[in-house]
Amino acid sequence: KQWYQRRVREFQTFQHYFKQINLSCVRMLGLEFKIPEMDFEGQKMAEILQYVILGVFGIAGFIWGYLCESFEQTFYVVSVGSLVASLVVLPPWPAFRKNPLPFHHSEAPVKPKKVIQKKKKN
Repeated sequence: KQWYQRRVREFQTFQHYFKQINLSCVRMLGLEFKIPEMDFEGQKMAEILQYVILGVFGIAGFIWGYLCESFEQTFYVVSVGSLVASLVVLPPWPAFRKNPLPFHHSEAPVKPKKVIQKKKKN
């Protein structure tokens, strides 16, 4: 448990340090910028889209390479498919952010009340 708590603290420190660096670079440029994030439904859609794009380009590359009798052509078509899939799936496009999760505001932690038990006299 102590190991886990230490790792969590290290990760939080790293996150804080990274945010400080990122914010200082943004402030130097005079820009305000927040990177949007994909929601779970968007991640699912992006994964399916990636498989479809890679599959289509893989089949097309195989057919084109077979017709040209060149594995090099197959490699080029599949490489272009990988590039297209990366450009379509990696950025958090608005289509991948349609179902955001509602976050609850944090509340002050409730301190547990101490229960004092009285001993019974016999």
